[in-house]
Amino acid sequence: MTITIVLGTPQDVSYIRYYKTENDLLRSVEIKPAEARKFSHIEALYNGEDQLRTKITVGEDNIISEQEIYEYNEDGSLWRRAVSDGEGNVTKMYIHGEEDMSATFISIVLPHRNLADFDERTTVYNYDTNGKVSLYQFLSVDHTPFGQIEYDYFEEGLVKEERWTDMLAGQTVRAFKYRFNPISREYTMVEYDARGEEVSRVGITLPRKSITSGWSPLDAPTDIPGNRLEESSEIIENILIRKAEGWNPAQSMGKLMDPKVLTSPDLITMKNGDSLKVELIQINDEYVRFMLTGDRDMLTLPLARVTEIERRDGEILYPVIYR
Repeated sequence: MTITIVLGTPQDVSYIRYYKTENDLLRSVEIKPAEARKFSHIEALYNGEDQLRTKITVGEDNIISEQEIYEYNEDGSLWRRAVSDGEGNVTKMYIHGEEDMSATFISIVLPHRNLADFDERTTVYNYDTNGKVSLYQFLSVDHTPFGQIEYDYFEEGLVKEERWTDMLAGQTVRAFKYRFNPISREYTMVEYDARGEEVSRVGITLPRKSITSGWSPLDAPTDIPGNRLEESSEIIENILIRKAEGWNPAQSMGKLMDPKVLTSPDLITMKNGDSLKVELIQINDEYVRFMLTGDRDMLTLPLARVTEIERRDGEILYPVIYR
């Protein structure tokens, strides 16, 4: 049994609707839950304002193939949409409007343009299989690409190459090549301009214990002779500190290794006082997916209707208590 827990701020989900296809969702042609379990379908979770908060694509084998999470601005306009695969790994994220990376790109690559001209832009984050950003795409209000930043990585997880492209001009305007020596731990960045000429070079020596952990932005980088842009050391600092450690489910298995515990059910306590004996499949910040004891049909329940979820070893999975 696998339990996936995504920690975050719970969002208000009021009801779920089921659709056979994406086109049916757009046309609001619903199907009943019992009918949905017979074939591939879409589960759409809405809040009290009838805004779509989560869209789940379920295959014929009743296994999730894709999920989309929607977040909105106070005025009701869409702010962010995150797309993940069936295992919860984010593959793409769309941010509409103001966003830091696109603002930096515009200020450096398109300095003659007013940032207000791009108020309705969209920034697309593309992630690789290791959860790292492999490509930023910057789109104008009509979804015309005006820029992008691509990344390649060393096996150690450090950035190997970075390319800034002006899509309107059709040329690479900024490029960074990084050199990493795993023995000496020297990590060097060389910046090139649109003509391919070196304009900046800076390097640091990474700590022995770990490539990225234990390093402080306060550590002074060692400059290598050559021209140096003001943001060069900051770029390396950002690269090193943005490698975050993900949640490790193995650390919270607890008593699940006890054979007696494995035969016990998980418990869901409803707000109406009912208790369900279930086999948990997945919990995120909006809903819980499970199978009733003795039943093989997978069900989805909004957390707004749940008081508590207790794992079979006694661990309270919901509500999340931060320690």
